[in-house]
Amino acid sequence: MNFENKEYDAKFKELISSAFDSGRLPHAIILEGANASKRLEAASLLAKALVCKESEKSLRPCGKCPDCIKAESDSHVDIKTVIGTNKSKTVSVEDIRNVRSDAYVVPNEAERKVYIITSAHKMNETAMNAFLKVLEEPPSYVNFILECEDKAMLLQTVKSRCASFRLGDLTDDSVTKKKLEASFENAVKIAKAISSDSEIEMMKTLGMFEKDKDALKLALEEVILILRDSIALKSGAVNCLSQNEDVAKEIASSMTSEKIIKATEIVNDTLQSMQYYANHNLLLARLSSRLKD
Repeated sequence: MNFENKEYDAKFKELISSAFDSGRLPHAIILEGANASKRLEAASLLAKALVCKESEKSLRPCGKCPDCIKAESDSHVDIKTVIGTNKSKTVSVEDIRNVRSDAYVVPNEAERKVYIITSAHKMNETAMNAFLKVLEEPPSYVNFILECEDKAMLLQTVKSRCASFRLGDLTDDSVTKKKLEASFENAVKIAKAISSDSEIEMMKTLGMFEKDKDALKLALEEVILILRDSIALKSGAVNCLSQNEDVAKEIASSMTSEKIIKATEIVNDTLQSMQYYANHNLLLARLSSRLKD
């Protein structure tokens, strides 16, 4: 992907380029961190690359084809920026329903349709649930880009259907930089325990979270990214989307695809169950048992 000399975090550019150039960019992604203007700039650049006619993906957006020129002037009919129509400019359930209906109309000019959902972190639960219906089974030609201050503010059901890319440090105080760094380290420990044959190792690792439900939630969200990378590696992918490529490779070499997929489903199910389980220790015991069953 061509970043047109724009200044972005090096890791962000590496991950996006790897996914885009290899054709592995998911149909729905979350752009978080940095500030709103930077996120929207990155979303617009990616949308332009997705509709670009240049045959070499690493050169998209080319800036020269008719689609790029229209995208640059914000007049491309197949790129939709969704801004809330209410007074607070928050994307509402009605806005999402309109997106859902429009998504099933084939592209007008480009090969793809791209929807940029602005301030996705401000959507209420009803709007997010309405969005799920198209996220779960989107048309093959559609891409969704959720511009989001902090993915922690989205429903787990939405996050689990998107890949997240961070442009820089999060600006929201609800998730500090220290907590994020800890979540990466904790995710590695859990992922390694999953690939281990030791049930005791899994119990000991999950035992670290007996008194910290929030830390477990953040770690498991990263674990899902690692497991998804492991599945992709087993399918022939070269690069990873998570920040733990070594661990993903380790899992890919030690577990079958079926076991990795099962572990991913268990972790995702646990994340969704966390909002309902009153007994946190019981949830940990259940997670440990299911992963080592």
